[in-house]
Amino acid sequence: MDDLDDLLAGASRALVQPSEALVARVLADAADLQARPVWVAAVVPRAGWLAGLAALFGGAGSLVGVGSAAVVGLFFGFVQPDGLGAVSDMWAVGSVDQVDLMPQLDVLLAEE
Repeated sequence: MDDLDDLLAGASRALVQPSEALVARVLADAADLQARPVWVAAVVPRAGWLAGLAALFGGAGSLVGVGSAAVVGLFFGFVQPDGLGAVSDMWAVGSVDQVDLMPQLDVLLAEE
């Protein structure tokens, strides 16, 4: 083991410089392998009418919510499932003949 230690100690003391031709070849190979910048024209997509409509409603999620609520409303308006009538009968305690959703101004100003 002493011979091996002496051999390794001698090798670590000897500083070997690579030749200039080797350094030039290594640097040339490294320059060939480096990535070169590729200029690509940025394509900016135009926003279509559907994107403008979605932006009007506050984004695509809001547009999906409004659209699905409209579809469900149309479905219940035309189909009128039997279970829906039973649920509405449970909620309505008495019969309602007329609901005034827009009261006249004199009703709001009347003092009682």
